[in-house]
Amino acid sequence: MTLASSARPPRPAFAPRWSAWWVLLVVLCGGLATPLVREAAAAGTSAKKKSGSSKGKKKPTSKNSAASKPAAVKPVQRDVWGPSSVPDGEFADTDTDGEGDLDDESAADTDDPTSELEAIERELLSQPAGPEPEIVYAEGPPPPPPPPVKPKSLKHELIPGETLEDVARRYQVALGDLEKWNAIKAGAPIPRQKKDLRVITTHSPPPREKLEHIVKRGDTWDSIAAGFGVEVAKLRQQNPRLGDKFKLDPKKKLKVVCWKDLDLSPLAELGTKLAQIRVRAGGISIGKPNRGKLVRGVELPDRPDLYVKRKPDEAYGSTHTVMQTLAAITRFRHESRFKGQVVIGGMSRPRGGRFRPHKSHQSGRDVDIRLPLLRTSEGKKHTTSADVDWKATWELMRAFLDTGEVEYIFLEYNLQKRIYKAARESGVSREQLDAWLEWPVKVKKRSNKRVVIRHVEGHTTHMHVRIRCGAQEKHCYSSR
Repeated sequence: MTLASSARPPRPAFAPRWSAWWVLLVVLCGGLATPLVREAAAAGTSAKKKSGSSKGKKKPTSKNSAASKPAAVKPVQRDVWGPSSVPDGEFADTDTDGEGDLDDESAADTDDPTSELEAIERELLSQPAGPEPEIVYAEGPPPPPPPPVKPKSLKHELIPGETLEDVARRYQVALGDLEKWNAIKAGAPIPRQKKDLRVITTHSPPPREKLEHIVKRGDTWDSIAAGFGVEVAKLRQQNPRLGDKFKLDPKKKLKVVCWKDLDLSPLAELGTKLAQIRVRAGGISIGKPNRGKLVRGVELPDRPDLYVKRKPDEAYGSTHTVMQTLAAITRFRHESRFKGQVVIGGMSRPRGGRFRPHKSHQSGRDVDIRLPLLRTSEGKKHTTSADVDWKATWELMRAFLDTGEVEYIFLEYNLQKRIYKAARESGVSREQLDAWLEWPVKVKKRSNKRVVIRHVEGHTTHMHVRIRCGAQEKHCYSSR
């Protein structure tokens, strides 16, 4: 007992108190650390379960992970002036090269900057519309009437059946003066040997054209006169050697001749006609053709002398587009003398935006025009390329091209051959057509050819004309 007690050192007096503080510190630290430890343990357990459950499964690719993110919306650029200021890279997705006229049902609308377009629309509506009406191609009022013309002496070539009364009426002169100038007794007929008459006048009658018709089985005076657009009595007067009924001879062609004045209106001069066009100001295109709006849309006016509107509620456009459309069709009517119908299809709605079945036509710059038809094909419900008047179609296209304001004309590639042929027959050079048409470039190479008249499927019975942005439309964007 003595040895054992002497082997152990005596216990210090402060030992119990230190042990108590140590125990208290451990308890406190353990109470704070326990939730953190539990969280870490739970996280580790869930990670193990997740890694265990993902064994044998492929990791998601970067494409799928990117698809889960919301698509970025491109804002409309607003700090530029005019279509030429748009950067090519930023607006390269305008989709004019392969754009169809029909809407794509599967196309998402999430990339349409609707809020930005509406903000621009509100801003423009708060501004005054400008002068009303605006004038197309006219720097001032119509030109004054020409000064008085001095009388001039001329020779009038006589046509079969023409009388002195007819000639006096044509040149607005007195019958007695006409008899005196040509040494013809008063009341006497024109001598047979005379081929022309002398006339002194200040009046210039319209030019006269000679028309011919080869008589076929079943033709009558009435049917031929209706084809020429003249009275039967006048036609028979010009063909005095033909009897009441046509006697056909298989060995000899029977010909009916008609002399007809060219149909010139009082506004015969093209410049005067264009100066008469009035269009309301303030119609502005904003955005792109397939992602845009129309502010203060201008309705295409009723002009039955120029065209027919197929859907009046969709015949709206910007002021610039309506002006160029009116000017082009006026030029076409004046220069081609085409008497058939020009039918205007879809343009845009009063405020623009999408409307079925079109994918474009949203900003008031697109115009659908039916290809002009031959007179014998008008009224058909279903037409083919054989029913189209290709000469008139080219002249209508040329009238739009001559405005200098056309961005594109869409027409299927196979039909461009007809346009090429009609244009060559009218005297257009191959070099000029190469700058306008895709045809005859090979199919694989034509997508790289930057031309105005280009292929888009579905344009077989109508052409789609797209007008450039106007000079004052700073929120309007083109692809070129």
